[in-house]
Amino acid sequence: MAKKKIVILGVTGSIGQSTLKVVRHLPDQFEVVGVAGGSRWQETAQIANEFKVPYASVSNEADYEKFKSELKNSEALHGEDALTKMCTLPEVDLVLCGIVGTSALIPVYEAVKLGKTIALASKEILVAAGEVVMDTAHKSGATILPVDSEHSAIFQCLEGKKPKDIRRVILTCSGGPFLRREEGFCSVEIGDALKHPTWEMGRKITIDSASLMNKALEVIEARWLFDLEPDQVDVVIHPQSIVHSMVEFTDNTVLAQMSENDMVFPIQFAMTYPERFSSSLKPMDFTKAMSLTFEGPDHDRFPSLRYAHKAMDRGGAAPAILNAVNEVAVHAFLEERIKFSAIWDLIKLFLDKAATYPGSNLEEILSADSKVRLEAEALIASGVYQ
Repeated sequence: MAKKKIVILGVTGSIGQSTLKVVRHLPDQFEVVGVAGGSRWQETAQIANEFKVPYASVSNEADYEKFKSELKNSEALHGEDALTKMCTLPEVDLVLCGIVGTSALIPVYEAVKLGKTIALASKEILVAAGEVVMDTAHKSGATILPVDSEHSAIFQCLEGKKPKDIRRVILTCSGGPFLRREEGFCSVEIGDALKHPTWEMGRKITIDSASLMNKALEVIEARWLFDLEPDQVDVVIHPQSIVHSMVEFTDNTVLAQMSENDMVFPIQFAMTYPERFSSSLKPMDFTKAMSLTFEGPDHDRFPSLRYAHKAMDRGGAAPAILNAVNEVAVHAFLEERIKFSAIWDLIKLFLDKAATYPGSNLEEILSADSKVRLEAEALIASGVYQ
């Protein structure tokens, strides 16, 4: 069997590093033909040299010459055009997108137009432009495989099932570090927000998990990925993070997918699909006592899920606006420019006026995304949310 030729976007991040673990574990299955590493040019060069990739890119033009000089076997590239070039190479079988946010939307969209297979960890792409991307995938024959553990679980539970038999999907959520927090959120420290109880992830997604915005984004992603109505996507708190998601059918039966909480599992599933291979991680041991608990989310303390449904109800550019403002706000919180609770305040403010931004096509959605980022940055710079 020929090796799958893959491009890894975000190779130096947590998703990218887990992807490389899979490649090292299954060297006969994959050939890495392109890697993109953002601003971490030295690490990207080391990875490119280890895997002898034909193409390697960094985001900053200022790093380009230094990066180029470190490469032994690869053509050096930089910028968004570099991502598009790699994603649309004729020989590429699989694009694994692990870049946080929407910066890879256009490269992924161009790959989708060509009918490529996409292993998607960047949930923000479907949040911002899910309808456009999925419609294009249906027309081109592209396959979009989820990398998020929750969506991978749903995908696995739905295989071979008829859409008419699905009542709802149930995303599980650890509840984050503040699930049992009694005091308010104005005084949240960055270090506390970054202490996720069950997963090791990047800084942005960890803050999103603390606010439950990560789950809100996943609700919107699931709606488009599985062609569901908004009211068919529910969330339950499951602190152990063992059941990754569930599907309830019209006969009241439920299928769930379980595994240890390591991103290598869903990444390997997407990379090897439709085959399965032995994993480098340990299997679950059901002979040991374990407790699996579930409870509903507190929508008053954590309004993120309400905002997700509000964005879906409004449609158009509203989901993209929710995502863009959240990205700006989280970045500001991590720089100690706003309070934790201001993340929700900013999102509510912009969702309330989302109808003023057109969003009937990809160009309008990207325009709305850019405008609200600038407006949110200006509000934060004014100091009103400190």
